[in-house]
Amino acid sequence: MLEIMRNNASGWIVKILFAVIIFIFVFAFGMSGLNNSGDPTVATVNGQVISRAEYQQMYERAAENLRRSNPDLPPAQTRSPEFKQLVLGQLISEKLLLDQAQKLGIRASDQEVAQGIASVAAFKDDNGNFDKQRYLAALQGIRMTPAEFEANYRQDLTMQRVKDAVGASADVSEAQARQIFDWIGEQVSLDYIEVLPVDFRKDVKVDEAEIEAYYKANQDRFQIPAQVTLRTLSFTPAYLAKFQAVTDDEIAEYYAANKDALQEPEQIHARHILVTVKDSDSEAAQKKAKERIDKIYKEARAGANFAKLAEENSDGPSAPNGGDLGWFGRGAMVPDFEKAAFALDKGEVSEPVKTRFGWHVIKVEDKKEGTAKTLEEARDEIKNRLAEEKASDKANDLLDQATDRLVSGMALTDIASELSLETETTDPMPAQYLAQTFGMSADTAKAVSDLAPGTAYKSPVAINGGYMLVEKVEDIAPSIMALKLVRQTIVNTLKDQKGAELAQTEADKIHAALTGPDAEAAAKKYAARIKTTKPFNRQGNIPGLGQSQPLAKAAFDAEDKDWLKLVYTMPGGGAVVARLNERIPASDADWKDQKQFWLDQAGQNYRREAVAAFMDDLSKNAQVEIARPDILK
Repeated sequence: MLEIMRNNASGWIVKILFAVIIFIFVFAFGMSGLNNSGDPTVATVNGQVISRAEYQQMYERAAENLRRSNPDLPPAQTRSPEFKQLVLGQLISEKLLLDQAQKLGIRASDQEVAQGIASVAAFKDDNGNFDKQRYLAALQGIRMTPAEFEANYRQDLTMQRVKDAVGASADVSEAQARQIFDWIGEQVSLDYIEVLPVDFRKDVKVDEAEIEAYYKANQDRFQIPAQVTLRTLSFTPAYLAKFQAVTDDEIAEYYAANKDALQEPEQIHARHILVTVKDSDSEAAQKKAKERIDKIYKEARAGANFAKLAEENSDGPSAPNGGDLGWFGRGAMVPDFEKAAFALDKGEVSEPVKTRFGWHVIKVEDKKEGTAKTLEEARDEIKNRLAEEKASDKANDLLDQATDRLVSGMALTDIASELSLETETTDPMPAQYLAQTFGMSADTAKAVSDLAPGTAYKSPVAINGGYMLVEKVEDIAPSIMALKLVRQTIVNTLKDQKGAELAQTEADKIHAALTGPDAEAAAKKYAARIKTTKPFNRQGNIPGLGQSQPLAKAAFDAEDKDWLKLVYTMPGGGAVVARLNERIPASDADWKDQKQFWLDQAGQNYRREAVAAFMDDLSKNAQVEIARPDILK
């Protein structure tokens, strides 16, 4: 089991997730309730027919559920051959499992079906009792009759009983679970010497011939993609506002009525260091997180560089940026974090603060006090607000008038002129950016990009904040950026490459000395350059060095504290000579607290692998014929 996890972790996780997703589809919607007699055959499995209607019903409901859970999913995703094959593959697996159930005499009883359906939370009333009306309403919502749902539920239970029977033999021992826990929970630290490309930058020279050669050899990197230029007429309050008249009296009246709300809010610029821990974690994990944040806090209070502390210690997404959260006002952060942050003065560091995300240490870099605005200071803001309100009232009427003229064949510039509006012409942009730039749908963006120059899209396009009319002005063919525009980029790239080569050469030299016949003398020579990382796990994020799975693996595989056999290149081009400093076993205390969890997890994994192997064996020995491969394209 341990070897499987080491070598194929990502693979089995993905397979399990897909299996779970498909099982949810089957359980939630049912897939085989139709009478498919006489329906065209999509495939046969050991002589059992998968009909077109059966396949189509499962496909449509699976696609519908996927879209509902992920509204931004591109439509093409559910039309892809991979998705269709996944649906058919699940239907084939069902047929195989049900065939085995029949051979083994396994069938869910009426009582099991009734009890199972009654236990579904969606079918219960507020008191936790089965509610027939809710049950019928829920089935109506997924367009199924009780007979269809119950038949599918019986099949699901029957298939699960086969899986349970297969997985029952895959029990896990405490020793096996502890082996997995120890492997995942183990940490190491490294001694290392890092040689950086920047150390050689002053020695690197790049001549014009090299620049030109790189430019010619890497033209694909400097290609400007095909672009489009559009003419637009927008009908959003923000755009139409400039065509609205707002008087000084209206501005003064608004200011008098909303003076208290017109102020610059208080803001702070802060950094933070996060140690993640959940309330549901074990006491040992909670204690470990608190000890860790307390240590970080002491270092921060002692004057350590806060940004570097965050980069090396924070579990939050802002860690690579030194924990920088930028400027924010009240209401932007969770309450406990906000209270602590706004209580600090500029340059001050907070004591550890607990939120639902874990423990934080916060440093305020700067503060802006809230200030009330005078009428003159607020004039432009008020004018824009009032103009947008007026524009909002007129937008739909103006859009209707413009659309009527568009349908009649009038040009966009003439429409704008008649309505006392103005068109805008965009800068050239790649067609793939249309949806993101304007907020239009992907399908509409493609239709717009496919227009011939001089042609208008024949209906209003929904965009961020409203609608617009649009016509294609120009198609611009792909081109290569001029050398003068990318020259400095090439120079920097070449310097980085040469610096990385020199760093590698220097690191190789250091490595040879530390592992050669005069290793003792070399150790003394380079002693001042040796640093030690903080402990890290197998994920490969090495404090002070960055992400490197090869180096992390070598560290965990090391059997002694000799210098590792290879020099490792880091993502930034640096070269690292390293050796194991300390191996830290997984905590016995954590094992005692988490033993049952790891027994359960290991047991589940063993059972999944047993079922997967069983299904693989069934598939290899099955007679499967795809009668309609065209459906899967």
